[in-house]
Amino acid sequence: MRLARTQLCLLGLATAATAVDFNPTNNTAGYDTSRIGPTNANCQRQMYRLDITSNNIQFQNVDSNANQTYLIALFQTFATSMANFTEMYEKPDKQSVHNTYSLSGTLCVPKNGAKNVSNVQFLLHGVGFDSSYWDFMPDNSTEEYSYVHAASDAGYVTFRYDQLGTGLSEHPQDAYNVVQAPTDLAIATKFAQMLRNGDIGNMKFNKVVGIGHSYGSVQTQALSAASPDLLDAVLLQGFSVNATGQLPFLTGGDYQPAVAVAPDRFADKGISNAYVINQSPYSNQFDFFYFPYFSDAALQRSFQTEQPATQGVLFTQTVIMQNATNFKGPVHVVTGAQDLPFCDRDCYAVPPGSPYPNVPSYVKTLYPNARNFSVYIPANTGHGVNAHYSAPETYKEMLQFVDYALSS
Repeated sequence: MRLARTQLCLLGLATAATAVDFNPTNNTAGYDTSRIGPTNANCQRQMYRLDITSNNIQFQNVDSNANQTYLIALFQTFATSMANFTEMYEKPDKQSVHNTYSLSGTLCVPKNGAKNVSNVQFLLHGVGFDSSYWDFMPDNSTEEYSYVHAASDAGYVTFRYDQLGTGLSEHPQDAYNVVQAPTDLAIATKFAQMLRNGDIGNMKFNKVVGIGHSYGSVQTQALSAASPDLLDAVLLQGFSVNATGQLPFLTGGDYQPAVAVAPDRFADKGISNAYVINQSPYSNQFDFFYFPYFSDAALQRSFQTEQPATQGVLFTQTVIMQNATNFKGPVHVVTGAQDLPFCDRDCYAVPPGSPYPNVPSYVKTLYPNARNFSVYIPANTGHGVNAHYSAPETYKEMLQFVDYALSS
């Protein structure tokens, strides 16, 4: 993520959307496509074609098919000198980008009935995952790590989608100027509008709780700032306003072209070298896990199904963040105590005399008018919250917030 940047990107809204028959090709998803959702929910997976306009960063002097040596050089410049990176690789003016993208989304309704069918949780995953992060299954035998399962047990409808360049959604060839944060925010904005308008599953939702993880939280936060009327409450998992952990996250993760690391999954999918993943399960562990509070099955599953991130996304993530001055709903932050990218492995390491008791509490500065602001820090938990032993208890706490948000 960008370590220091005050310039924010304005985005254009998506203009149209149509649902099409689900017929994925070139499957790179991090899940078995025969599984649509947990056993306690009726789920429908749909492919949507969205017309999206966004105001994007223009990259220059980049090569989508460069080798690993070149990619490392980009990371080095980005991590050590933002001014030099901007001067060398970004044009001063934004560009308006309009395309139609195919995106896979999944709506799940509890089999035992929803508490209120006009309420929905809008789930956005982060870097390294697709929407299966919210339906995580380490060993294909237990659903205790599935947040969608926990939400369905609690009587809540959920909607999640594979973000652009991940899962069953489209993988555009331009991994710099097209697949980047402003595009992703425009897509999230359009899906939120569709939930409000009854364009997903023929269900019109009056209340929408936006829930993100990591980069998904960045998008959720940006959405609540740019379009505060589209969300009634916000839950940001794996998130803070701290940036000190981003250097080890980018460099320790050992990102390499997905086509080289996992040719069996990506070599024939037509994606460029600028789509990158972790080189091994252990570099994935470095970024997302806190030893020994996870199973080997969870670690292996996370790597075996890891989704590529584009260089464009990695270099533009935080340009969309801004103060959500006009958002007045409740806000909850759930970040593992040993989160690397957002807490630098210690969420309680605040400066002496700090007005806040922990690092995630600083998120309150982004929400000066929130009706209620709260923080939960699960112990013995790294960045990939849903893959740790603590996940079931964390879900209970998250759903307590959802109960509060939708009943108040």
